[in-house]
Amino acid sequence: MGRRRGFTLIELLVVIAIIALLMAILMPSLQRARKQARAVICLSHLKEWGPVWSMYCGDNNGYFPRNISLWPRAVRSYYSEPGICFCTMAVQPYDKGGRWGYGAWEYDGMSGSYGLNQWVLNVPKTSTEGRRAPENMWRTPDVPNANHIPLFLDCATIGATVWPEDKPPQYDGQFQPYTGNNYDEMQRVCVNRHDGGINSLFLDYSVRKVGLKELWTLKWHRKYNTAGFWTKAGGAEPEDWPKWMRTFKDY
Repeated sequence: MGRRRGFTLIELLVVIAIIALLMAILMPSLQRARKQARAVICLSHLKEWGPVWSMYCGDNNGYFPRNISLWPRAVRSYYSEPGICFCTMAVQPYDKGGRWGYGAWEYDGMSGSYGLNQWVLNVPKTSTEGRRAPENMWRTPDVPNANHIPLFLDCATIGATVWPEDKPPQYDGQFQPYTGNNYDEMQRVCVNRHDGGINSLFLDYSVRKVGLKELWTLKWHRKYNTAGFWTKAGGAEPEDWPKWMRTFKDY
């Protein structure tokens, strides 16, 4: 009976090299697949928010909440699974190490990583909150072209008051903390959570991915200029954008 021949050192090194090469080839694909899966889950969470907002409006004469600071508790009784409050790319609270823009906010005992378009409020017609004029508000979902009006979306805080002149963040994750003046709050939603875009629920309760540069073309409030400086229609060029955004699709 002949002796069983084992692997030589060279053969083992060749096998290890082949495995390492296959891993190097497969890892980017696996990472992309993981990100795509997380994006799909995020979209499914936002779809679940459609009935939440629909039921809230149905119980309140068709209107949205009156104050931005009230919405988290106003809708709390309309859902049972806290997990739908989080984008899958932003689940760790900021005070526990969450990356700026990719973490979760905490407010009044609640937490999440989606925020409300702060032009979607039923504020008193005689009041003004910051720079938000009452006549520019979306008080109800029953409006024309509702599929172009953001309602609830990936956001670094509980909400954002967006203006067409808002500047983009100079780096991914930069955003203005609360100042009370509503300046450059587009930075709160302009975060690269989903491969060049974020996910959004619209006023007609449809859900889709929105390109980061596309954010400036949405109808945030009634008089919002969708052809402002930061759009192709307004003359924006790729070099006008911060470096980290220049390769993203223009709108």
